[in-house]
Amino acid sequence: MGKNKLLYPSLTLLLLLLLPTDASVSGKPQYMVLVPSLLHTETPEKGCLLLSHLNETVTVSASLESVRENRSLFTDVVAEKDLFHCVSFTLPRSPTSQEVMFLTIQAKGPTQEFKKRTTVLVKNEESLVFVQTDKPIYKPEQPLSPALGRLHR
Repeated sequence: MGKNKLLYPSLTLLLLLLLPTDASVSGKPQYMVLVPSLLHTETPEKGCLLLSHLNETVTVSASLESVRENRSLFTDVVAEKDLFHCVSFTLPRSPTSQEVMFLTIQAKGPTQEFKKRTTVLVKNEESLVFVQTDKPIYKPEQPLSPALGRLHR
């Protein structure tokens, strides 16, 4: 089980990365986006953006797109040279149990522009109800315990 842990999408982070090899030396603008590859509905999720070496003000936006809807996660104007920004969001319950959506990140300025699009899996959060009784087996017509009887009504 330990060997295959990285194969599960819920444990894997999508890393969208565009870093030229000489970026730190040349001072060219860079970006990195971190977001889970598996998003659950009705549960707070978080995505983070790192921008480095910006030389102009840019508008940064993130959105999720599917066949049935487009959802903006955030739009921000960034004037700082370096920025690390995380945003929390909650997706509504989907009519299907799971759905593949496109995550699009875009930054646009007077002379700089980058756009990255990738897929993420969105699943409905499932809940499980566990009932523990005071006896392992109830016989037909046997009354429930008073506490369980109140729960049943």
